[in-house]
Amino acid sequence: MDALTRGLLMSGKHEVKILTVATEKHPFQPDELETEYLQATQIEAIPVDTTLRKLDALSDLVTGDSYNISRFYSLDFERILTDIFRKTAFDLVIFESLFTAPYLPTVRKYCDGIAMLRAHNIEHRIWHHLAQETKPMTKRLYLQWLADRLEEYEINVMHDFDSIAAISEDDKRHFEAMGCSVPIHVVPFGLDVAELPPASHGPVHHVFHLGAMDWRPNIQGIRWFISRIWPLVLQQVPSAKLCLAGRNFPEDPPGLDTPNVEVLGEVQNAWDMMTSGGIMIVPLLSGSGMRVKAIEAMAGGRPIVSTAIGMEGIPGNDREHFHLADTPQEFASRIVELLNNPEEAEAIGKRSRAFVMEQFENQSIVNRMLEQIAHLETL
Repeated sequence: MDALTRGLLMSGKHEVKILTVATEKHPFQPDELETEYLQATQIEAIPVDTTLRKLDALSDLVTGDSYNISRFYSLDFERILTDIFRKTAFDLVIFESLFTAPYLPTVRKYCDGIAMLRAHNIEHRIWHHLAQETKPMTKRLYLQWLADRLEEYEINVMHDFDSIAAISEDDKRHFEAMGCSVPIHVVPFGLDVAELPPASHGPVHHVFHLGAMDWRPNIQGIRWFISRIWPLVLQQVPSAKLCLAGRNFPEDPPGLDTPNVEVLGEVQNAWDMMTSGGIMIVPLLSGSGMRVKAIEAMAGGRPIVSTAIGMEGIPGNDREHFHLADTPQEFASRIVELLNNPEEAEAIGKRSRAFVMEQFENQSIVNRMLEQIAHLETL
């Protein structure tokens, strides 16, 4: 979202207004933003309580509504949104993620501009995957019910927008398969190439994972990796080391008592990890969209071992830009291969960095999106 915002500002042709929610999980921290950015975006944050509540979940169970969606709706947010539209006319309103879609009727009522859904994921696919991987029957059935309600909502609401900006070609195909009747553009995550740190060089000497540990697919993937894959790696490379980093680790994080695993928690600068002498792992078993951290690691020149789902949406090639593995044996084998072959690890890192700098330059991505929107205005 920040990359798109900065790209719109850098074009020099647009005024931007950001209205965002501030939750306990994602608080608004203006002190960490530049004064120039605060002024240029006129950013406002509205507190919204998205806490999971059993009574609300039970109510949606009775009404058939999607609890994944309803807990992001706020009367305060709608009131302030209405006030903004009464004072200012907008040519384009970008809805960042499906969870902002409940405010579309309000936007339609007060704004004549184009309403575009920027879909970070096919959201219901994540929940279907989670349900399939959950063993307790009662919990699995409830997660499946949530996934079904979310899928129904996602399929219905996508027709109400003027355009959808999918995060990847894969997601675009999924939207088309769902019967989407509005124009779909691909607007991937972008990087400011000029601000990238130098790529790291030298042999790899550890394995690392970087990701928020309050996102269910990350927790699921790390537990799978530690229980099924890491022991296989240690059998062949007993000195191998695994570093786990990211926001919001639980008090009893996965891997805490596992040999050769260091739990770092939240790190001050993610780029320090991305340019370290490590192999990045993306052991996702569920998910959709595009993994931003994977693209950043490639930009840092790091070799990656991932499941196919983990690299979904990134148009690179297995063994040329990253390594794909979907079984514990394959995953462990690819890691061991890179640890024992530092020349190949460094070569794949160099190829992946060059690939990302060519494919994911932010300003080019934003300019293409603006051209596509201009075409919509002429229809």
